[in-house]
Amino acid sequence: MSAIVAVTGKGGVGKSTMAACLVRLAIERGLTPVLAVDADPNSTLAPMLGQTVTATISEIREEVLKEKANVTGISKERILDMKLAECTVESKGFDLLTMGHPEGPTCYCYVNTLLRGALSSMRANYQTTIVDNEAGMEHLSRMNTDNIDCMVFVTEPTISSTWAVKRIFDLSAGLPVEVRRRVLVWNKIKAHGIPESVRGPLNGCQFDEVIEVPVDENMELLSIGTRDVFALPLPGPVNRLLDACGVHAQRQNLSMMKG
Repeated sequence: MSAIVAVTGKGGVGKSTMAACLVRLAIERGLTPVLAVDADPNSTLAPMLGQTVTATISEIREEVLKEKANVTGISKERILDMKLAECTVESKGFDLLTMGHPEGPTCYCYVNTLLRGALSSMRANYQTTIVDNEAGMEHLSRMNTDNIDCMVFVTEPTISSTWAVKRIFDLSAGLPVEVRRRVLVWNKIKAHGIPESVRGPLNGCQFDEVIEVPVDENMELLSIGTRDVFALPLPGPVNRLLDACGVHAQRQNLSMMKG
């Protein structure tokens, strides 16, 4: 199985930006192939990686559930595998999978069971998996994993952002998986630093590493889609993020490597 890094935080704090940077860093370190998973319903990871998404997991789920993809003589499991391949965007050193919008009122239990198995098999082909996660973290259970090598909590130096991280931190403790490392990223720090009143909600949270990233023009270009992550220099603190996650020591023996 690949090493897994899950990036989470309140919307707008730079979560997808950090996920894109981790994909680039993993490629530069040779921890390839990398599977990038956009599990945020806003689906902003693709442009940051210079990619265009034409199909998502949620669309597959709907097709299989409604039997729109029913083909005589082919099982739903096989159809799901084919559709999963169709919505995987392939690029140099990494593949991108986009989860899409959240589930609706219909029961998706059967399809989700199939999907967990398909994603688990798919993930075995990658050295590193980077998940740009929604704050609720529901998609992590669908990855069918018993551990997360590192969870990265991204926050701005604002009260609302840090309280969101506090809630997510507490929620992560209740996940049915082991989280081996927890890293806090303070993003978009201005010259006056981080007020103690803003740090307050996180005083009781135990993080293995804390990284502080100042406001950076290149990161702003990345966040607004002007440039992709491979075309910009990364700030010094961001370059330390992969080491902070401990992924450099998590190289895996894969039964089947992707080219």
